[in-house]
Amino acid sequence: MRRISLFNHYWRCFFIQGSWSYKSMIGLGFCFCMLPVLKRMYAEPEERKAFLQRHLEFFNSHPFFVSWCLGAVVKLEEESVRKAWTNHNPISIFKQRLMGPLGAIGDQLFWSGLKPAAAALAVWLALSNGWIAIPAFLIVYNVPVFYFRALGLQRSYQKGFDIVTDLSLRRFQPWYDVCVGLGVIFTGMCLMAAVDWTLTQGARFLIAFILALPVALVLLYLKRSIHLILVLTALVAVLFGLFI
Repeated sequence: MRRISLFNHYWRCFFIQGSWSYKSMIGLGFCFCMLPVLKRMYAEPEERKAFLQRHLEFFNSHPFFVSWCLGAVVKLEEESVRKAWTNHNPISIFKQRLMGPLGAIGDQLFWSGLKPAAAALAVWLALSNGWIAIPAFLIVYNVPVFYFRALGLQRSYQKGFDIVTDLSLRRFQPWYDVCVGLGVIFTGMCLMAAVDWTLTQGARFLIAFILALPVALVLLYLKRSIHLILVLTALVAVLFGLFI
């Protein structure tokens, strides 16, 4: 396949959640990403109908990692035409088998790793440098998204069925470890910036900050969600600040 044709699939995968629904999840979006194959490889109405039916089925995955399935399915569809397959069930089964691994890898790498690290960096920059936090967050968060989408599409198109050998949490663990390490560093920088700002505001703010810290530590020990920790800690700090 020419690179321009592969790019046609690449830009479409950014809109894969545009038609999200409870019935098919991102199944309709996946079909949208496959339309260049339909136009290029199938001419008969019955063949096109069968193609749409098998790609409008239920499909769910992490939206940033769907390209790791998309490229392989594009290659399989092309092979099915060249080799005149009479049964396309292997393609549907292949898509179903990849849903779980892709979702697990994407959730860990992006939701649990990259997003908290990028958010911590943005908070630190906002506290110390102001508006530069917004473009910094967008760059740090989106560059890996563009990279992994392109890498997944290219590699899965090259390997086809064999892409399953690349999809394991262990293979992506180093990337996740880097994100977690950076997240810890940026969080520490946020804490220093917050303490510095608090000191400039007077003793009352510093006392409220110190009293709210044990609340955050207890919630972390109890393994509560980060959103709950942030909300309750901020609420406690505000209450202490008002009544001290």
